[in-house]
Amino acid sequence: MRSKIKRCRTCGLYTLKDICPICGASTSQTKPARFSPEDRYGRYRRALRQEAE
Repeated sequence: MRSKIKRCRTCGLYTLKDICPICGASTSQTKPARFSPEDRYGRYRRALRQEAE
Protein backbone atom coordinates (compact mmCIF):
# COMPACT_ATOMS: atom_id res chain seq x y z
CA MET A 1 0.00 0.00 0.00
CA ARG A 2 1.48 3.33 -1.06
CA SER A 3 1.35 6.33 1.15
CA LYS A 4 -0.57 9.33 -0.15
CA ILE A 5 1.50 11.81 1.82
CA LYS A 6 4.27 13.61 -0.04
CA ARG A 7 7.24 15.69 1.08
CA CYS A 8 8.63 18.85 -0.48
CA ARG A 9 12.19 18.43 -1.72
CA THR A 10 13.31 21.95 -0.81
CA CYS A 11 11.51 23.05 2.36
CA GLY A 12 10.63 19.62 3.83
CA LEU A 13 6.90 20.35 4.25
CA TYR A 14 4.56 17.32 4.25
CA THR A 15 1.50 17.67 2.01
CA LEU A 16 -0.94 15.69 -0.13
CA LYS A 17 -0.39 17.90 -3.20
CA ASP A 18 2.04 17.43 -6.11
CA ILE A 19 3.34 21.00 -5.76
CA CYS A 20 4.38 22.49 -2.40
CA PRO A 21 1.90 25.22 -1.33
CA ILE A 22 4.68 27.17 0.45
CA CYS A 23 7.62 27.29 -1.97
CA GLY A 24 6.13 25.92 -5.23
CA ALA A 25 8.69 23.12 -5.66
CA SER A 26 7.74 19.57 -6.66
CA THR A 27 7.04 16.97 -3.99
CA SER A 28 8.06 13.32 -3.83
CA GLN A 29 6.69 10.17 -2.20
CA THR A 30 7.78 9.47 1.35
CA LYS A 31 9.39 6.28 2.56
CA PRO A 32 7.01 3.65 3.97
CA ALA A 33 6.58 3.42 7.71
CA ARG A 34 9.11 1.29 9.54
CA PHE A 35 7.97 -2.26 10.36
CA SER A 36 8.16 -3.39 13.95
CA PRO A 37 7.15 -6.86 15.18
CA GLU A 38 6.22 -5.19 18.47
CA ASP A 39 3.46 -3.08 16.91
CA ARG A 40 1.79 -1.33 19.84
CA TYR A 41 -1.26 -0.16 17.87
CA GLY A 42 -1.74 -3.18 15.58
CA ARG A 43 -4.57 -4.56 17.69
CA TYR A 44 -6.54 -1.31 17.36
CA ARG A 45 -5.86 -1.01 13.63
CA ARG A 46 -7.06 -4.57 12.99
CA ALA A 47 -10.18 -4.03 15.11
CA LEU A 48 -10.98 -0.84 13.19
CA ARG A 49 -10.50 -2.60 9.84
CA GLN A 50 -12.74 -5.50 10.94
CA GLU A 51 -15.40 -3.06 12.17
CA ALA A 52 -15.38 -1.26 8.80
CA GLU A 53 -16.12 -4.51 6.94
